[in-house]
Parts: sequence; C-alpha cells; structure tokens
Amino acid sequence: MTTSSVTTCGQSNFGGAKTGTKNPVLGSVSALHEAITDFLKAKSPVKTWGYLCDLMWRTARFEMSERVAKHRISNARSYSIEELQIMLQSDDGFEVLQILMGGSQPKWWWWAKRVVATADRRRQAAELDQEIMLLETSRPADVSGLRRIKGDLDAQTISNRKFAQAETALGFLHQDMVRAEDRAVAPPKALAKRAYAGRGR
Repeated sequence: MTTSSVTTCGQSNFGGAKTGTKNPVLGSVSALHEAITDFLKAKSPVKTWGYLCDLMWRTARFEMSERVAKHRISNARSYSIEELQIMLQSDDGFEVLQILMGGSQPKWWWWAKRVVATADRRRQAAELDQEIMLLETSRPADVSGLRRIKGDLDAQTISNRKFAQAETALGFLHQDMVRAEDRAVAPPKALAKRAYAGRGR
C-alpha cells in the first residue's frame, strides 16, 4: 500500500467525501464480523487497518479514520451497513458476499456461484491459451515439442467449447427456475376461467 493511500485515511473531507460511521457502544461483535476481519487480514496481514481505509476510499471515496478502522479490525466495533455495502462494491465484493451468505443456499445464489465459477474457468483457460501461443511462436526445434503444443491447443479448444456449453446451460437453467416460480404463483387455468365466467353472470 502506498504512503499516499495510507495518509488518505486521516485527511480532511475533500469534495464531499463521506465519513465512517461510528458506533458509540464498545463490546463483542458477531462471528460474521470476525469472519470479514479475518478476510481483510488475509488480504493484508500488515497494517490491515490501512488496507481497510484504502479499500473504502478507492471504492467509494468513503473517508474512514485510522481510529475507526483500528476499532473494526480489532473487533471492538461492528462494521456499519454503509461499510459492508462498500466492501460488496469493491473488487473483492464476491468474496465478501460469500462470507455474508454463510451456509444459505437460495436458488439465485446457487445459480450465481456457478456463473462466476464458469467465468473464472474461462479466464484461466484464456490465460493458458496465451501461454501456449507464446510457446508456439518460440518455434521449438524438436518435432515432439510442436506435437505437444498442438495437443494442448486442441485440448483447450475442447475445453472452451465445454465452457461455452456450460454457460448456455446455466442461462437456460435460470430461465427454467424463473418459469417454475411464475407457475407456482400463477392461479390454475381452471380457477381463472371460473372466476372470469362468474363476472359475466
């Protein structure tokens, strides 16, 4: 973390920056709070409070003082709703959301996790494609090396096709889930017809 980003935590409110919410009551915090703190410490073991200040500022120009940040990291005070919202809006938002969801498994969360997992696999495959292409352009002298590269490229083509099919299947699955919920809410056709017939009499 740069010096400028650390000093931002203690700067005055420029350009209408919001200030960190303070909780006047000190005491124990929830296991959820501790889990988020552990996540932040894993991201930045040294001066975690500075990492938290920088995260708030970079994401939403939210000015958190060093004192408030240290209270949060020491688990002396709970994170505010606004602070949790900013964490969700950050680049680490999905990991924070996983902590907040805990063991809950609603349909939309099941679907969202699979979409993200598939996208992550596609990203990894694309990075591997780049590495293989760099190897190919280096033109190894032996024929066996060229064969290995060709085999890797063929395998990646098959993998990319499978990822595309998985993404398409997830899209259809999501639509099926929405239709199933609509059918569960909508009244049966027979009841709807009787209700309509009754209004004409």
